[in-house]
Amino acid sequence: MIHRHRKVSGMRRNLYLLALTQILVATSMGIVGPVYAIYFEKISGSLKDVGVILGIYWIIVGILEIPFGILSDKIGKKKVFTIGGILVSSSVFLYPFVSNFYQILLAEIIGAVGYSMQMPSFYSLLAESTKRERRGLEMGLIDSSWNIFYGVASIASGIVVMTFGFSLIFSLAGFLHFTSSILVGRKMK
Repeated sequence: MIHRHRKVSGMRRNLYLLALTQILVATSMGIVGPVYAIYFEKISGSLKDVGVILGIYWIIVGILEIPFGILSDKIGKKKVFTIGGILVSSSVFLYPFVSNFYQILLAEIIGAVGYSMQMPSFYSLLAESTKRERRGLEMGLIDSSWNIFYGVASIASGIVVMTFGFSLIFSLAGFLHFTSSILVGRKMK
């Protein structure tokens, strides 16, 4: 009976850590999302370029999520998630230093590889951390936290950029994403 209780409390702990991770990532992406196109249009000079960059990003994610999902099953979900998070945060930390289309594209390719590592690993860890009979509720709570924190961060984004500039939000976003990776890599059981 005690052994079963430890497993359940370990599942609860992991679920809370994944919820916190989701909040950190949503906040990270939410503060960048609303100003991303504006920042990169200023650098590349074209909204068409921004569209191309975003399109390439999501195509890379779509192509790589399945192989990275398989890899996470083989070498460990936490490891793949953590490496992916480090890549995503690195790409965001590069944003203040990019000065042309190709540098933006390189930063986004790094981010796309990282994101495609993180997502299958995250959802797999989440499925393992939820109770079967409450899975819908628990997944709904996690996804709801994403939407709320992304929304709040998006509202704050424009205010922060107008007050402090783009570099602060990119630094903050990179830090939040990196922290989420460390949480999963070091704190989850």
